[in-house]
Amino acid sequence: MNAPMKPDQQSPAEIRRREWLSLAAATVALLVTGFLAAPATVFLFNAGEVTTSLPDVIKWSWPVQAGVLAVVALLGVVGRAGGRRFLAALLLALAALLYLQGNVLVRSYGKFDGSDLDWARHGAGGALEAAVWLGVLIAAAAFRGRVWRYAPSLAVVIVLLNGMTIGGHLLSGRTFVHATASGLDDGFAGFSRDRNVLIVVMDAFASPVFEQMLADDPAWRGRLDGFTWYRDALAVYPTTLPSIPAILSGRTTDNARPVKAFLRESLSRGSLPVVLQEQGIATTVITEPIYGEYFEGVPFAATVSFLDSVPQNRHRRDALLIWNVALFRYVPHYLKMRVYADHRWLLQDGATAVSAAGGSMSSYSTAESLRAPSPNQAAGRILQGRLLETATAASRRPTFKFVHFFTTHMPYFLDAECVQLTQERHAELTDPQAVVAQSTCALNQFLALVDRLSELEVLDNTLVILTGDHGSHLELIPGAREAALAAGRPSPTRVLPLLLVKPIGASGALKVSEAPVSLTDIATTVAKAMGVAAAFPGRPLDEVPETEPRTRTCYDYTWLHDYWWEEYLPPMTEYLVTGAVRDPAAWSPGRALPTGPASAAVADSSVVR
Repeated sequence: MNAPMKPDQQSPAEIRRREWLSLAAATVALLVTGFLAAPATVFLFNAGEVTTSLPDVIKWSWPVQAGVLAVVALLGVVGRAGGRRFLAALLLALAALLYLQGNVLVRSYGKFDGSDLDWARHGAGGALEAAVWLGVLIAAAAFRGRVWRYAPSLAVVIVLLNGMTIGGHLLSGRTFVHATASGLDDGFAGFSRDRNVLIVVMDAFASPVFEQMLADDPAWRGRLDGFTWYRDALAVYPTTLPSIPAILSGRTTDNARPVKAFLRESLSRGSLPVVLQEQGIATTVITEPIYGEYFEGVPFAATVSFLDSVPQNRHRRDALLIWNVALFRYVPHYLKMRVYADHRWLLQDGATAVSAAGGSMSSYSTAESLRAPSPNQAAGRILQGRLLETATAASRRPTFKFVHFFTTHMPYFLDAECVQLTQERHAELTDPQAVVAQSTCALNQFLALVDRLSELEVLDNTLVILTGDHGSHLELIPGAREAALAAGRPSPTRVLPLLLVKPIGASGALKVSEAPVSLTDIATTVAKAMGVAAAFPGRPLDEVPETEPRTRTCYDYTWLHDYWWEEYLPPMTEYLVTGAVRDPAAWSPGRALPTGPASAAVADSSVVR
């Protein structure tokens, strides 16, 4: 067998051909890593946040990809042999660095929810990343004579690594299936003149926030005609994922089985929407997309899917969301600070979307001067507009509607009049001021729906419930966090969601109840109001006396965003609350519940006794 010829034994034409092959291979490795694998990886982690397919997201980068190809081709044509070899080595090094940064040197900076990123915490890691990038680039330049010869093989390795990494994410349960259009016709806003239930979840709307709103403006008491505020309502969990099933079924999980098994058991057959649908009640559920696959025969839509109401801007917004996060993930620390500076993304969208409610609203890749909402928040405003515009009293069947809004969730981007804040105005607010202002907007958003029911003359026949799914992650009770840490328990702010209930036919100024209730009491309350004989855990809210020494249970844990896809919830601590949630003496620790089968807890239990 003949040994391969050394470069000095090859003809000039053969050497030029190999140079171009190496340059082409390195360019392909860079494009695959930066323009295919990077957005695909970020898409897998955020598919539920967009209503645009991955190919549609990627195609927005075609002009940039074409520009990269044109520049490389031009440099290859005008450059000498040494220049082409240097360029091939440099491009290959960049491809390798992008893969390394986006898949190996990944560190959690937190969620882009309006909170300040702690850049200083990553200073040491940033210095290491800078050293790695500088070292690899210098090595590629120094050894370019060897690198360019092996560029085709090295490029294949980089492409295969990208493919294997994405395959691993798919095997772990992530998916390229994005949130779809709502799938609901205008009948989703139809109400009956006979009997209705409307449950509105305002994500992270905490009872202490509402308490401050009442103190600032007592006029809320008159506006909330017929409502009762359950001031001591207890959340079961401090985050959304298990809280929505607890509201809709009264059931909870103590981590003894996979979270998907809990979702299936609590939502597929035993949930309130499924039971009501089987009883002939027209049912609609609009919430996070992760729950959609479990409801059997119930019309379902993800809140974010209502971004489809502005299709002229939707694809651009979604593309900017994915590309900004991909850029953040795949560049080193000190460049990250440029990509996301002062809550402003590097890639901007100057377009303004017009909400269905009639007001203007910048998209979540917002103009530089304005605070940006999340996709769910933007979609919620469009959804509210659709509900207001299309609501009718034409349903021939009693109706049940469960609608999940995110207006009260971080980031805080609205003032009390629902006008989008500028960065400068937001900087003047403390976090408690910002959450109260945005929650004021949210409550007005909710009351607009209530007023619409009144206009349709169906409000008196409707059970209306406004609830948070959990408390706030901001501390809103002075001194509560410090006292809770000292006592080894969660702060009441974390577990006190707002719960406002207007029973059918109720009227009069806002009532305040100190009854020891739980969010797991909502399902059986609705079943009673609709005359459905169904055995849900918990008790009807109006049957819980204020003086009863009732023991309620909540589970506390530390949440990371990745737990949306993990097999189990985080390790939990069980707490029993006998008495008022704000009373430290009412709390007693229960079981420590590790993740997975190690938990000795019962697989499914009621949170109340």
